[in-house]
Amino acid sequence: MIHHSAIIHPSAVIGNNVEIGPYSIIEENSKIGSASKVGSHVIIGSNTILGKNNCISHGAIIGSDPQDKGYRGEEGYLIIGDNNTVREYVTICKGSSKGDHFTRVGNNNFIMNYAHLAHDVMMGDHNVIVNKVQIGGHVRIDDYITIGGGSVVHQLCSIGSFAMIGAGSKVSQDIVPYSLADGPRSYIYGINIVGLKRNGFSNDEINTIKKINAILFRQKRSLSQSIEAIHNLPYSEFKEHTLNFLNRSTRGLVRMKR
Repeated sequence: MIHHSAIIHPSAVIGNNVEIGPYSIIEENSKIGSASKVGSHVIIGSNTILGKNNCISHGAIIGSDPQDKGYRGEEGYLIIGDNNTVREYVTICKGSSKGDHFTRVGNNNFIMNYAHLAHDVMMGDHNVIVNKVQIGGHVRIDDYITIGGGSVVHQLCSIGSFAMIGAGSKVSQDIVPYSLADGPRSYIYGINIVGLKRNGFSNDEINTIKKINAILFRQKRSLSQSIEAIHNLPYSEFKEHTLNFLNRSTRGLVRMKR
């Protein structure tokens, strides 16, 4: 199940029932979890840890050095969870000393052809990253997010859970949870109602999210006034989730198109 032309460093740890295709390279201090598949011409860089049942397709480079002009060869790491699909020619960089030295990808993500995740990215679970998406350094991507093909996410941005970003978008500020964003200069166009319904949200839950969205984007309030108004809503996990996101936002919010 490991092709004879594959090059595997003696310090690499390979789990049970792992497949490694022709001409792939597994570098030092890396780990590949059980039942994972590594295609041909793949590079798994040093200090890269893959969990179980991952599929890494032809030509992907997973765990490369940071693409940062300040990088000076310091140790960096990439940790990827379980059940991820990484398609052809995807590149994912290790962490840098400008972060905590770690890039992290969670579980059950689907990352399509030619996508790039830069150094110190923190990605959660159940995300879909479509073809040619380019994600800058230190970006935080929560859970159940779809980023449309050809989109670009500026470094240091955060994207909240259950958001949907349309194809060809430029994201240069933070996108709040549950929202729908689109455009060459991204704007919010409401909530991701189709995505919420597909993920089993009830009508009452969607209405609660609409109220939060209206406070943030459809009423003439400052951000601090919006946060206070959301605080005054009845308790819900959606209220708490949104407030937590707003309190850690550092780049300002993508706003609604007027």
